[in-house]
Amino acid sequence: MSYRDPRVLRLLERMLDGKIAEINPVLDPSAKLGFRYPAIEDLLELPSEQTIPILENLAKDGILEKRFFDKILHCPRCNSLNIRLSTHCFKCASANIGKGIVLEHFPCGYVGPEETCRTCPKCKKELKLIGTDYRNLGVLYKCQNCSEIFSEPTEKWHCLNCLEYFPKGESLEANTYSYRFNEAKRDQLVIELRPKRQIEEFLSQDNYDVQSSAKIRGTSGAEHEIDLYAVKKSGIFEHKIVVGISSSEKEVGQEEVLKLFAKAYDVGAKDIILIAIPKLSKDAQDFANYYHMRTFEVENLEKAIEQLAPKS
Repeated sequence: MSYRDPRVLRLLERMLDGKIAEINPVLDPSAKLGFRYPAIEDLLELPSEQTIPILENLAKDGILEKRFFDKILHCPRCNSLNIRLSTHCFKCASANIGKGIVLEHFPCGYVGPEETCRTCPKCKKELKLIGTDYRNLGVLYKCQNCSEIFSEPTEKWHCLNCLEYFPKGESLEANTYSYRFNEAKRDQLVIELRPKRQIEEFLSQDNYDVQSSAKIRGTSGAEHEIDLYAVKKSGIFEHKIVVGISSSEKEVGQEEVLKLFAKAYDVGAKDIILIAIPKLSKDAQDFANYYHMRTFEVENLEKAIEQLAPKS
């Protein structure tokens, strides 16, 4: 697996090193989507519109684990996050409603809010014994506009940006997600990313022009994706090195050797290096020896970097 953009490499290396443990969204009403990943935007030097697709692609590749973080609500009229829930009278739609304990006085039929004094507001008789001459109907709402009494008000959203009211069920919903490094990919990425950069730096210091995850067109006209392509010019001569990184669950097979040799041959590279994750199969090693390719496995990675100088 190759990652062409050096900014993505930077992010993955930070996660490998444990400097970034979890990537969480931050609510931001000024952002187009209503949320951002500011720490990652700063690291990648990209706006949120470009940062989020990168995180999504890494999750799709299994490099990051994507988890539900929160749900945010938007106004369906203007898309603003600045909305609040308001309660209204179900009869006249007024927001001027109050709530309190409501009593029913049996002798006179009064139904209304409990007063501080223990007398009926209608007949002025004393409220003596609950369950005998009156009962508690619980907490109810009363509209101060039309005097309607009800148990549940109508709920609406009020957008403080466009000032519109809209039914509770019409709000737009968007899920936000957090991302964590998938530890199952650690071994693969440690080999894929960090050594790759070390090899790139090593060859650059030896005056090679190095391209990482390069697309190189060969003499056949075909375009090849090459993990590392290094060229050093000396007068009219060019020395080319092709470095391939191949991974497999158990062993890298001979087909990977053949593919790398075909690429190198087509682009005119005489020096071919294959790094296998976690190791090469015996048949693959035999093929590599036949084609005079240098091969290195996971445990020999430091040795690979030390021996990268071209063969004389």
